[in-house]
Amino acid sequence: MATSVKNEQIIAKEIFSPVLSEENEKRFDRLKARLQNLLPMNYIEAIKREIAEVSTDEEAYDIDAMKYVASLSVLIDLSQQGWIFEIQDNDLFLRMEADNVDDKRMLRYRLSAERNAQFKTASVAAFVRKMEAAKTYNGKTVSIENLIGNADALMERIRNGHQVCEPYVQLVTNDRDEYTGYKLKDIWRYFRYTWSIPYKTMPGRNLYYLVRDRLQAEHPVIGIFALGNSVLNLTVRDDDIGWTVEAIKTEMSRKMEVSYCTQNLSETDGKNVKVKVTKPSETKVDFEKRTEQYADIIYPLLLKNIAEAIDDIYVKDLGYHRQTKYPRQEQIDKLLALSAEYSQKSLNNKNNETSPDWESEAKTNLFIRKRSAELAKLLATRMVFNEAIGESNRDKLISLLSNDAGRKAINTALVANRKCKIGSNMMDIIVCGAIPPYNELLGGKLVSMLACSPTVIRDYTLRYSNQISEIASRMKGKRVIRDSRLVYLGTTSLYAIGSSQYNRIKMPLSSGCVLEYRKMGVTEGFGTLFFSRETTSLLSRIMELQDGGKRINHVFGEGTSPRFRMISRGLSTIGIRADAFLRHYSPRIVYSIDLAKNTKEFLMGIDEDVDYGFDLYDEEEVLNRTQEICDYWYSRWLEKRLTTVDIIERLSAFNVSDLLVGNI
Repeated sequence: MATSVKNEQIIAKEIFSPVLSEENEKRFDRLKARLQNLLPMNYIEAIKREIAEVSTDEEAYDIDAMKYVASLSVLIDLSQQGWIFEIQDNDLFLRMEADNVDDKRMLRYRLSAERNAQFKTASVAAFVRKMEAAKTYNGKTVSIENLIGNADALMERIRNGHQVCEPYVQLVTNDRDEYTGYKLKDIWRYFRYTWSIPYKTMPGRNLYYLVRDRLQAEHPVIGIFALGNSVLNLTVRDDDIGWTVEAIKTEMSRKMEVSYCTQNLSETDGKNVKVKVTKPSETKVDFEKRTEQYADIIYPLLLKNIAEAIDDIYVKDLGYHRQTKYPRQEQIDKLLALSAEYSQKSLNNKNNETSPDWESEAKTNLFIRKRSAELAKLLATRMVFNEAIGESNRDKLISLLSNDAGRKAINTALVANRKCKIGSNMMDIIVCGAIPPYNELLGGKLVSMLACSPTVIRDYTLRYSNQISEIASRMKGKRVIRDSRLVYLGTTSLYAIGSSQYNRIKMPLSSGCVLEYRKMGVTEGFGTLFFSRETTSLLSRIMELQDGGKRINHVFGEGTSPRFRMISRGLSTIGIRADAFLRHYSPRIVYSIDLAKNTKEFLMGIDEDVDYGFDLYDEEEVLNRTQEICDYWYSRWLEKRLTTVDIIERLSAFNVSDLLVGNI
């Protein structure tokens, strides 16, 4: 019985068997034999000793030895993730148990190794010391402690029935804080280090914010948040927007209603059985009318997406004429062959980022490969649409949905629009939370709400309205500036059970919009957060030696998520299953926030204008609408908080030294 319970706890079990040279295979066998004679708590130390022994032998430290060391470094990282070692007949198995996934404490532990490692880096340690050391500014002594809320001052205001705090949102720039003299970006960075998740800078578009309290002397930090590029593929989000074949298929299906009834069945000895009953919720006439209207909107949009995507490609050197409405398979085959040829040449890629000649950039090996592959895919899609059967848009859409080639073509047409919108009109909340002691005042709710405020929408639009799209410009051979009106935010909870700071946030705004964190579903997904710098550096070096140059150079156009691609390919290079060990086994709830009244219509391409319900360029209106959010938080959340918990006791327990990063 105990074994059965144990098996139920195991959610994954994988053999760890890297591909090694004969000599290093023997070393690994000897290491596994030693581990069998040790307590599990001593495994990591033994592996570290093995790494040190192999690495210090300079004469024998060739690429084969490097692969062995990289495998052991991966093993240490996986242990920190929560994978448990199990040796059977000298084979090493790793298993993940449910307790290691669902437990918040365990997840924090899994994240702690890399987080704590960053504080040992000389530059990070020096930064922390600088921020925590006392200095003189405008005739007074200050340190980062001046930007941590004064719990005594908060308690005094609560006891006297005064306004507890007065929050406002501040965009992080290179400017210095007028109250302490620290750079705003350094203030944000310091408080980000207090998070349980390791701090990593994110490429692409980013906005960083402080939420501060105007009622205390130095305007201490209530919380921080940041926006970053949206993930490219997220099924639950894309289904909701309408960006997937399944979403279109659902719209083209007859609406049904499901009910349940109890029936007494003779086959069950007279027992009552719950029976599911499904029946149409719309008449056949209504169904056909609705789907005709939908197809008349969507089908032309799909064709438009394909045409615009082709127009966005520089084609002068690809043997394609823009007036070609009926492409041939021979054209597509030539483009695919060209892409394969230039794929081999795409090493040590570099972008000219100072004053690029976009046409010259389009003709680099990397972008010849990308352009030819993309054009081949789009022309193949156009061929499928040309062959769609039917007179009406509805008939043609049904025809495409009925076979694999048609569904693939629809997906390509959807992606053509989606990748433009994701890169320009959507962002993810990548950091969001309160800083103690304001967490006791439900500051997390406030920060979550302000992340969606008109101030943020305005800041994003102004910052990126004239920004050149680097990849699109290289694909087109001329400067491209995308529409940069922010209409959608997404985020995920850190834990599987959800996030208290996102739950139940639903605020009707006077603009006519509703600020709401909607739960879209749950995603497990893949990630690289748990892999250390030592491991990533080793894998990168191994691939560079094998390829004769770098294929992943973190430059525009190579592909999304370079760190993920590098680690994934690196693991495969040393014979470790990337799909097994990159899965982070941390289910997270996906949330979405619509920032406009017509967010979905705009993202689908149905509407060209955005309806925010306020004038984005009217500074006073933007500030008033943002203050409306602060006021709502104060009355809806903070005032109730003061009456539902012993807030004085909680604030009394706060100790500034517990928050200081230097004390970790």
